[in-house]
Amino acid sequence: MGKLFILTHHPEDATPAEGVTFLTCDVAEAVRIGLEAADGKDLEVFSPTIGRQLIERGLVDEITLHIAPVLLGDGLRLYDNPGGAPIHLHRLDTDDPHSEVDVRYRPVRETVSP
Repeated sequence: MGKLFILTHHPEDATPAEGVTFLTCDVAEAVRIGLEAADGKDLEVFSPTIGRQLIERGLVDEITLHIAPVLLGDGLRLYDNPGGAPIHLHRLDTDDPHSEVDVRYRPVRETVSP
């Protein structure tokens, strides 16, 4: 497993753990630290709010979306930006930058046995 960095505004609330480094710096500095630690490998960001800040600063090269057949309810929208400029994505596995991935699922209804 790679190194884990957690960027936080509240380091006093952080619970120390082996292999985890807590950062309290600017997001651009956190990316610099993470890329140095990644030693040429990918740096993964698992936060929509930090991810949005990195996109706005031009610090994101690619976005990988994992689509799963799960309905999550009232969650935080991915890279929500009320009133901000939209984020346009270019799909990497095709020459058509406007292509979409359409995935359809049907809800599974459990059958009750007699």
